Parts: sequence; C-alpha cells; structure tokens
Amino acid sequence: MTTAGSEERVARAEEVLRVYGLSEAGWQRSPGGNLRELLRDLLEWCDATQHGFERALAAARAQHQADSPGSAGGTESI
Repeated sequence: MTTAGSEERVARAEEVLRVYGLSEAGWQRSPGGNLRELLRDLLEWCDATQHGFERALAAARAQHQADSPGSAGGTESI
C-alpha cells in the first residue's frame, strides 16, 4: 500500500519514464528498458558532474526504508 507521499513520488517517476518512452528509441523499449536508460543517464551525469551515484543511491534507499510503512525507523529485525 502506498502513502500520499509515495503516490506523488510514483507519479513523478512515471512522468520521467513517460518522457523516456516518448524518445525515438524509447517507444521500442519496455518500461524496464527505459528505467535502465534513465539509470544509465544518471550514472553518466554523476560521472560528468562528480556526484557520487552510489552514495546518493544508498541515501535514497535508507530514506525509502525509513519512510516505508511498518519500518521501525528504517531498521529491520532479523
């Protein structure tokens, strides 16, 4: 189940991926293929601008986990 904040994030992601799907090659790719292209472009952007992709991804994952329903402050019990 998604929360109001996550619904907004999903909508933004869908909008970006829709743009990739409208590109010349994008309409021939699957949604997963367009996602890979977006991630590859972000990797290239990070390299070109010297931003740490892996660090940003780890921070985004941690925030996602912390914001997920049922999480105890982002920690998981084993």
